Amino acid sequence: MEDNLRLCASAFVRNKGKNVFTESDILMGLSMDLRWMSYSQAKGMLAAMVTAGLFEKSGDMYRATFSNNDVDVPVAYKPSAELLNRVQAGAVKPEPPKPAPKAPEAVPQDMMPVLMNVAVDNGIERREFMMQCNALQRKLGIFIEVAGLYVLRDKGVDVSELADRVYESVKLK
Repeated sequence: MEDNLRLCASAFVRNKGKNVFTESDILMGLSMDLRWMSYSQAKGMLAAMVTAGLFEKSGDMYRATFSNNDVDVPVAYKPSAELLNRVQAGAVKPEPPKPAPKAPEAVPQDMMPVLMNVAVDNGIERREFMMQCNALQRKLGIFIEVAGLYVLRDKGVDVSELADRVYESVKLK
């Protein structure tokens, strides 16, 4: 388990090209950018990596505590289902659980109207929000909903409750 977890951490760090991240960088990277797992699984994976000593938290930042040079990462690496299941089952003890989340809402097929409403509620003009989403979608080659999450996050909006819903919506495409 430890080696698989280290391989996953190493593949992530190598893919990103740096070794210091915010929590959001890691969670969005594992779930939306690399599409390795859901957002909630990424939370468990990050907790397992911190528990295993692969990442060290300092303030709001996480730093990789291992050398990436001695790990041989396959070209098309993706964490195994076994690793994801063991992390979710708590084989590596994550941080103490947070309060139970709200009951999951039905995931709409198209999350953009929901994201648009969140943007408007946070003082972002509809036109400006869509222009930024479209530009980011073209630049990164990602789904428009994911671009919407990034735009909202960059504007200081907490997207943690929306990320799982967007992930489920994008999976349906």
